[in-house]
Amino acid sequence: MANNFRTIYLYIVSLITLAMIVGGIVSSVNNITSYFYPDSYVFFSETNSSISNSKYNDYDYETSKNNLIKRENYKNEKIKNTVVSVAVIIVGGIMYKYHWNIIEKERIK
Repeated sequence: MANNFRTIYLYIVSLITLAMIVGGIVSSVNNITSYFYPDSYVFFSETNSSISNSKYNDYDYETSKNNLIKRENYKNEKIKNTVVSVAVIIVGGIMYKYHWNIIEKERIK
């Protein structure tokens, strides 16, 4: 009876770690894609430089500067999220391999 619970536990942990790996892969692909092809609705608007009033040009400069900062922050966030996703893949892979090896050893007995 205890051996059945152990086997069920090992299969459940293996299933969960496989889900971690798949989720990490999907998240990594999404973050990498978003890094190179950001969503157009995020905040990357261009300023109108046809206005010649200095008050508006200063505003346009600040808006453009803020957009560049936002764009860099967006890219940095995507890089950080990708690193986290890769870490989930690695940890999930190690845990899966460990538990699956135990299942394989017990199956052979």
